[in-house]
Amino acid sequence: MTLPRVLVVDDNHDMADGIALVLRELPAEVETVYSADAACAAMEKAPADLVMSDVRMPGRDGLELLDLLVKQWPRAKVVMITAHGSIDAAVAAMKRGACDYVTKPFHNQELSLVAGRALRERGLEDDARALRSQAEKRDVFEGMVGRDARMLVVFESIKKVAPTDATVLVAGEHGTGKELVARAVHRLSGRAGAFIAFNAAAVPENLVEAELFGSRKGAFTGADRDRKGHFLEADGGTLFIDEVGSMPASMQVKLLRALQEREVVPVGASAPVKTDVRVIAATNLDLLHATREGKFREDLFYRLSVVRISLPPLRDRVEDVPQLAAYFLKRRCRERGLPEKELSPRALRVLLLHEWPGNVRELQSVVERAVLFTPGATVDAEHILFDEDDEVGQVPDSYEEAKKGIVERFQRTYIERLLADTGGNISEAARRAGVTRAALHRMLKRLGSGSGDA
Repeated sequence: MTLPRVLVVDDNHDMADGIALVLRELPAEVETVYSADAACAAMEKAPADLVMSDVRMPGRDGLELLDLLVKQWPRAKVVMITAHGSIDAAVAAMKRGACDYVTKPFHNQELSLVAGRALRERGLEDDARALRSQAEKRDVFEGMVGRDARMLVVFESIKKVAPTDATVLVAGEHGTGKELVARAVHRLSGRAGAFIAFNAAAVPENLVEAELFGSRKGAFTGADRDRKGHFLEADGGTLFIDEVGSMPASMQVKLLRALQEREVVPVGASAPVKTDVRVIAATNLDLLHATREGKFREDLFYRLSVVRISLPPLRDRVEDVPQLAAYFLKRRCRERGLPEKELSPRALRVLLLHEWPGNVRELQSVVERAVLFTPGATVDAEHILFDEDDEVGQVPDSYEEAKKGIVERFQRTYIERLLADTGGNISEAARRAGVTRAALHRMLKRLGSGSGDA
């Protein structure tokens, strides 16, 4: 078995040799050099799997070396070594492509843990192609379909990051499918542990710590037994933290420590517990902007966003609506044991005209509702009801009365949007709707909508 190669770069010879001595216990083949230029020469000769470099060095410093490594040897993992308290340098390194950092003075165990984790990521990436090939035979992107260029970038990002242990930050509006991204990453990761989802905004602030880290019996009122917490429940697997931007400042500090140390301290406990958890966070906020306003910790942001995946809103990839709608329609019919249905051209036209404020989640809801109102094999325009068309109030006495009200609400909304889209041109609106001009006039009169130009 070939040992992984590690290159240690530090102008302090004693420090470099000491680090090398520790890392050979991993085991690994370790080479030491004492300048950035020497590191580049060593990489040209035999590229290393991991480079551990000091930040402050004469001549080219560690950050300049990092830039070169990222550009010329992108497969190599880079861990930066910084002086105690130099968090700015560490954050800068994470921004520029380092996978991790350690601060001086460090314990040998900490150094081995960080290096071992980086090498594990590197080894997993070597197996990524075979793993992706196997995964593509399954529906790992369940619910995420489309041909939009931005979604293709998302799919490729998922494939590339999944085999690593890198933390991932998924950004996007509500309903764009952030949890689906997290689940796809977990499926492709090969991690044997569970996928655990946690919504930080759905839990009272005083309970977030216990939910994440666990608690000991008697730690607080109502703690009648020991609880694991989500970090330990996801041990060996993936923890998905949704709406991480809503996490209180006190918990941001504790979450950062859990990510750095790979350990948690349950509420009421005195000793930490080691964990092996891959964390994926999600937000509908601009967290980078929040860090500049002091509302979110900058160091935590860069810990969470080693890889960032941004999901576009559905209104910006409207060409994917037909494919998504057909996918949801087929899946819902299969789940309910119904014969397959198809969308009529008029139904598709209605879906394409909608702005989708609720994104993909709203589309899924609309299609599932249409299945309930479609008696035959074809979903037509009158079977489409949008969320904002729902009325809260007394339930009609009969099914026919309820259906009539729903159809009238749909027709009014559809015609209003169609007229707006055609600039009030009745003839063009009738052509698009697939009805005669006279029929559209009758519908306008019955529904009380204003008419447009001839």
